[in-house]
Amino acid sequence: MLDTIDVTWIMVGCIGVVFIGVLLWILVSTIGKQRVQLIQAQIKIDTLSSNLSALCAGTVGANKRLNQLEQHSRALQVRQDQLETQEQNDGSYGEAIQMVRHGATAERLMEELGLGSNEANLIVMLHGMKDTA
Repeated sequence: MLDTIDVTWIMVGCIGVVFIGVLLWILVSTIGKQRVQLIQAQIKIDTLSSNLSALCAGTVGANKRLNQLEQHSRALQVRQDQLETQEQNDGSYGEAIQMVRHGATAERLMEELGLGSNEANLIVMLHGMKDTA
């Protein structure tokens, strides 16, 4: 016959086994949830990594395009400066030609328009001759 002490120890053993079983079930369940969360986090990381790579590639392309636009802008600025300088010079030359046609001398062109000696003499020679010819 079984003693009360033996039955008590059997019951304590069964309760211990059930308790360990419940703990294992909770542990397995928690590990499963953690595994799902880890997979979801890895998917998010992969997506963000892919997006970052695409952004970096786009930035490189945009940077190249921006550099091209800056170079083009500088070239246009240089060209505009050249045209403005030419326009100013052409304006002075046009005025000088008109003055020569009205009898101005090279010295007057140098004084009033700030032309160099060679420029003033050339304009007088070219446009002063037309009036005499």
